[in-house]
Amino acid sequence: MGGVAFGAFYNGEGDPTTTEDMLIETAQRFCDLRERRLGNGLQGVYIRDKHLILLDTRLRGVQLRCVLAHEISHARHMDAGCRVDKWVERRADQEAAMMLVDPMEYAYAEAVYDGNVMGMARELNVLPWVISAYRERLHDDPNLIVQ
Repeated sequence: MGGVAFGAFYNGEGDPTTTEDMLIETAQRFCDLRERRLGNGLQGVYIRDKHLILLDTRLRGVQLRCVLAHEISHARHMDAGCRVDKWVERRADQEAAMMLVDPMEYAYAEAVYDGNVMGMARELNVLPWVISAYRERLHDDPNLIVQ
């Protein structure tokens, strides 16, 4: 399955909603979404038994968007447990990147910032790990590269 196509989500009047609204709507298609202060360094977690995504209440803006997109991937696949294995986490990171990064904007940012991850992340309004995950996905499937 591919990433979520944000262009397919609209509000009641047929107007596009914000990325945050679309992420919330997407998450709610798979499970319940709640906020709670999380410990043990967790920013978000998907709990399969309860069909629930928990996000840390301290997350804001870019962090919230990126963590939510990552947890949506876990919910889509009904992953068991937290940090199950590196392959599941890699898939969740890559799917989050595909949800959050527009290919044309990525190509522009890569050209402008000469591949600098921090600059690209600021330009694309994502965390640096999202840029790294997007690059891994491009490496795995070169057909995604914008010419």
